[in-house]
Amino acid sequence: MWSELYEEQWERLVRFCFRLCRSQEQAEDLAQETFLRAMQNQALLARLQPRQQKAWLARCAHNLFCDQTRRAAKERALLEEMLPAGQQEEPDLTAADALEGVENAALMQRLPAESRTLFVLRYEEGYTAAELAEMFGLPASTIRTRLLKARRQLKDYWTEE
Repeated sequence: MWSELYEEQWERLVRFCFRLCRSQEQAEDLAQETFLRAMQNQALLARLQPRQQKAWLARCAHNLFCDQTRRAAKERALLEEMLPAGQQEEPDLTAADALEGVENAALMQRLPAESRTLFVLRYEEGYTAAELAEMFGLPASTIRTRLLKARRQLKDYWTEE
C-alpha cells in the first residue's frame, strides 16, 4: 500500500506544492514532509479510499505550507523587533542569529565600560592595538593586556550560563 501511494501521488503532490510555494526545491521539501506525515498516519490512510488518500495528502501539504508561512512571518517580525532601528536586515539572518546577537549583547553589558569600549573598537571596528593606544594615551601592551582580560571575562561569562 505504502509504495503504491508514493508512486501514484508523488509527482502530483510535488506539482500541487509547487503551485503553493512557487519554488521547485521548496515544493519537493514540502512533498517529502507530507509523506513523512503520511508514514506517521499509515493506519488512517490504509482505511481511506484512494480518492480520500489523495485529498488527505493535499490537505496535509496545504496545512504544512500554512504552518511554514506563519512561522516565517513570526521569524521576520522577531528579527524586525530585535534589529536596531535603521539597520538593514541581512538576507540570510535567521531568528537564531538575532537571538544569538541579543545574548552576545547581554554578555558585553557585563564587561566594565572601558573594557567594552576597547573590545568593540578592536574587534568590531577593526582598530589595532597601536591605534587604540594612541587614542587612549596608553602603551600598546596595556591595551593588549586589557583586551586579553576582556576576552577572558567574556569566556567566563559565556561558560557560566
